[in-house]
Amino acid sequence: MQKTAGAPGAPEPKKRDREVGHRRRLILSALLACIVLVGAVSLGALAQQPATTAESAPPPAGTRAVSPPEASTPVTGETAAAVLPEPTPTPTPVPAFDFTQPAPETAAVEDDWFSDAVFIGDSRTDGLRLYSGIRGADFLAYKSLMIFHVVGNDQVDQRAVPLNGVGDKKTVLEWLDEKQYAKVYLMFGVNELGYGNDSAFTDAFSRTVDEIRDRQPEAVLYIQSLVPIEPEKAHATNPASWLNNDNVARYNELLRQVCADKGVVYVDVASALVNDAGNLPPEGTTDGIHFTRSWYEKWYAYLKTHTVDPAEYAAGQPVAGTEEMSE
Repeated sequence: MQKTAGAPGAPEPKKRDREVGHRRRLILSALLACIVLVGAVSLGALAQQPATTAESAPPPAGTRAVSPPEASTPVTGETAAAVLPEPTPTPTPVPAFDFTQPAPETAAVEDDWFSDAVFIGDSRTDGLRLYSGIRGADFLAYKSLMIFHVVGNDQVDQRAVPLNGVGDKKTVLEWLDEKQYAKVYLMFGVNELGYGNDSAFTDAFSRTVDEIRDRQPEAVLYIQSLVPIEPEKAHATNPASWLNNDNVARYNELLRQVCADKGVVYVDVASALVNDAGNLPPEGTTDGIHFTRSWYEKWYAYLKTHTVDPAEYAAGQPVAGTEEMSE
């Protein structure tokens, strides 16, 4: 079959298709170049902007941004309470105990409060061990023991006594060398009334306080008052003229002076055990001098409600050298 010729001057179909495809490729290349250029410009602009942080981020919708206070703005009121540190409280000074006064009434301590205490005295003190109900305390107490027997003097030697009424005997000071106590209680004077030497009595008590302090530096020292006698019963067994309540009262004043001078607590046990006349009542004594069980219990109850804080005791101690200056 013979081919039909096209119109004169018209390109052939295949050649025309190639030209159209070439133009399309040029247009696409130009578009891609424009896209790349625009993208590069946009990234450069973003790089010039400051980074967005949590502090500069806009607040959520519906809330109001709060600007931080300027550095130069004074800090007052609630802001000050939140920013400024709490001031250090000034410690309250411990009041010093007044050793010119007897131990005041306090809340009753528990029975185990006496578990680190030692009681030193004569047969009355030994009766406290036996009949009052006290438990845990140590006792260096013996019949007819006097304050002179504790430290000795030119007329009386130190005397050995058992611990808690049984076993080996040593002097009071030797026992105190072996164990530390938090409280030391002393009661002497009834037997000393017949010694007839007030200055020797006060000197022996003062020296005893010094010797105990050397051995028991952390202990609170208590000197208990003498308890008056019941004259009728006492004189039925011991008619000595020196055994009377006038002498008891005078010796209690001497003991109060020792306490004031040496910084020792005076415990007015007598106030809990005498009647309105100032005597030991007949129902409270077996022989006019020693007590019945219920009176020993009264004595123990009084001790439980008349104690002194160790810090106040320490704060009230005389300054070294004060005693010599006062003499």
